[in-house]
Amino acid sequence: MNLRTFLKTALAGSLALATALPAYADSTGITPTSIKIGFIGSLTGPAAIWGSGNLAGAVLAFEQQNEAGGINGRKFEWVSIDDESSAPKGIAGFNKLVQTEQVFAVIGPSASAVGVPMKSVLASSGVPVIIPSFSSPDMTEPLIKNVFRTGTLNDRMQGRAIADYLVQILKLDRVAIMRQSDQYGATGAGAITDRLKELGKAPVAVETFNASDTDLTSQVLHLRGADPQAIVIYGYPAPSAIATRQIRELGIKSEIIGSSATSNQNYPEMVGKVGIGVKFVAVGDLPESDDKPMADFRAAFQKRYPDLARQGRPATSDVTGYGAAKNVIEALRRAGKDVTRENFMAALETFDGYSSGVTMPTYLSPTRHEGNSQMRIAIITPELTREILPGAIDAK
Repeated sequence: MNLRTFLKTALAGSLALATALPAYADSTGITPTSIKIGFIGSLTGPAAIWGSGNLAGAVLAFEQQNEAGGINGRKFEWVSIDDESSAPKGIAGFNKLVQTEQVFAVIGPSASAVGVPMKSVLASSGVPVIIPSFSSPDMTEPLIKNVFRTGTLNDRMQGRAIADYLVQILKLDRVAIMRQSDQYGATGAGAITDRLKELGKAPVAVETFNASDTDLTSQVLHLRGADPQAIVIYGYPAPSAIATRQIRELGIKSEIIGSSATSNQNYPEMVGKVGIGVKFVAVGDLPESDDKPMADFRAAFQKRYPDLARQGRPATSDVTGYGAAKNVIEALRRAGKDVTRENFMAALETFDGYSSGVTMPTYLSPTRHEGNSQMRIAIITPELTREILPGAIDAK
């Protein structure tokens, strides 16, 4: 074989390999009898309530589907990796799922602080990624072809909807903000501020705190001097509960509303009696609801996880994990027997109000990968239970 013939043969082989690789990769994780899903989330560390819940809910949904015969003749398999609430470990774990475990799609991550630094890695992988709970808009704005969010409402949309609720529904003028010092708090508070300005208002005060702070007296005293009608607390449950208690202890009677991070079932217990009347954002029905779909989910969850049931679970993170897996199952159903990553993602983009039964309806399209655009408002009752108020608020 002369050099020219050798080069032509080698080039043809390289081109054949180059065109074959995407097709091979596109059906990675699929066999005639199984489909392999990866999970990356915070099972330990500060964000463990979200990651452990996302995994528990997703596993329940996949087990139920397997018991019902699977999907298009295939049973689910899954591999989970703990990112330990660490972005570098999240990146390493995701790469292991994709490169070593060869999964078809990934559910997770579960926390913004982990997920946002992973953005370029997720996007370049081409692997379908379904985000159940973390709320940074950076993952969907602008759209990334292979990244979808279900269940929760992103912080930009949530902040704007909170401002609309306070000004347009409650007719309040003087709004103050207490926000966590990280990206989570900055994004939510920034969106509230921007929307207030569009409505002809401005925050009367903005105070920051760290997620680890245990005394917010100084910030609360500054808020008291601003005489707000409402205070939005945009932070994780523990510091938000401290802020709420100190706001009331220092005699401030303002309306208080917390972000969706305070929607876990233990929050009323964390704030205690001073929390009566405090409101918070809910991105769907409450896990303790008696509505049949949620009641059925709760019964199945507590049977499957008796230890978690004794802790008062399911929690919101369990619900959003279950909802994410149900979205995956429905997209696989729509994609059909000859499923590929490409037609799976195309199937997700046909969702026009798909309901998992326990999360808000999912709306996705080729130009929109942000599945939820509504929030609800819940309130802590005198019995320290939680109650959803009527109606839903559209996030603009």
